[in-house]
Amino acid sequence: MAGSSQERSLREELTCAICCELFSEPVMLDCMHHYCRGCIVRYWDSCARGPSCPQCRRSCPGRAFRTHYLLAGLVDKVRRCGSREHRHRMQKHLEDALQARQKELEKLLQRKRVVQEDICSLTKVSGELNFKIRAEFARLHQILEEEERAVLAGLGEQEEQALAQLHRQVGQLEEGMAVLQRDIEHVRQTLSKMEDVSLLEVESLDIRPSVSVETQPALDLQHYRDSHSGPLQYIFWRQMLRSICPAPAPLTFDPESAHPNLVLSRDLTAVTERDRAQRVPASPRRFRQCVNVLGSQAFDRGQHYWEVWVGSKTKWDLGVAAEAVDRAAKVRLCPENGYWTLRLRNRAEYWASASPWVRLAPRRPPRKVGVFLDCQEGTVAFFDAGDMSHLFTFHQVSAERYCPFFSTCFSDGRDNGEPMRLCHLAL
Repeated sequence: MAGSSQERSLREELTCAICCELFSEPVMLDCMHHYCRGCIVRYWDSCARGPSCPQCRRSCPGRAFRTHYLLAGLVDKVRRCGSREHRHRMQKHLEDALQARQKELEKLLQRKRVVQEDICSLTKVSGELNFKIRAEFARLHQILEEEERAVLAGLGEQEEQALAQLHRQVGQLEEGMAVLQRDIEHVRQTLSKMEDVSLLEVESLDIRPSVSVETQPALDLQHYRDSHSGPLQYIFWRQMLRSICPAPAPLTFDPESAHPNLVLSRDLTAVTERDRAQRVPASPRRFRQCVNVLGSQAFDRGQHYWEVWVGSKTKWDLGVAAEAVDRAAKVRLCPENGYWTLRLRNRAEYWASASPWVRLAPRRPPRKVGVFLDCQEGTVAFFDAGDMSHLFTFHQVSAERYCPFFSTCFSDGRDNGEPMRLCHLAL
């Protein structure tokens, strides 16, 4: 409405006072009034007197006027804007703008719905994690409380036994003291009547103590204190370790699966790649193309955790492999081929072998990697075992049986010659 009013006002300003139409070839007189060129010329031709301004009557000697090009351009623009074609174009422009904004609004609404769904999902997952964390800590608290009750009960029992023994000793000593006190009184009475007592009666008096109290060993308070002192936190840490589920698996490498270039330690917990292949027994379980080796134990249920020392190696692969992977062929490590692994390349490039690969950015280069396999949930998670910071998790992991998987990669002389080791948590 306001736009239409402004348009009418503008057209009035650009209308010739003689023909009452938009200016055509507008000219300006010396008195600053504007008219169409043809209108003012015809007006002057019709005047009996000399030429003058139709509005202010000011004389215009020599019919002087100047063409107003700026006003002419403005009139032309207003005339074009008022055309049907221009209005159609403006309408189309506005319709396109409206449609574009409606689409953008729909995108924002869709993003808002996604964010709201994320809020609901985050709240739900946080609630589940909160419950799980509380349950885990409740279990730890229970273990500590049970240990505390057991230790205090043992301390109380030993204290009770020691006190009972000491009280018995006190009773025995008091009984002996009473007997000795009676003997002392008898001897004193005898002494007081020395003149009236015969020598035979005195000689018959037994001067030896009439009571014998067995000497008990002195209470060793220092030993008692020491037996209940010591590194209590360390002692209970060991107790809690026995209750960890899953407990760290004491894995070893499977020699039958090891590539011929891999050399295993005697205890089967360290592996190193060598330039030359060894003579090894033929086995369908052995990797033939890549310097890979599996763990000696396979899993088909439950939760399992193990740690691998990678130290300062410049490249490696480790994780989980399906037991049924093709060990004779050279295949890409990816979930589609039965591998869920992390890898290091070029000393500092960490990747998860997902599809597509995912570049990782750990807070620091992990020297020891923890692997957590949950067969029931179908997940394989990796951690920096130094501070248990999360590195990556594979979901929808599926296989009949799972094996811990390791690859030292080629040693490249001495650059990558450090052994890969299986860590056994011994406290």
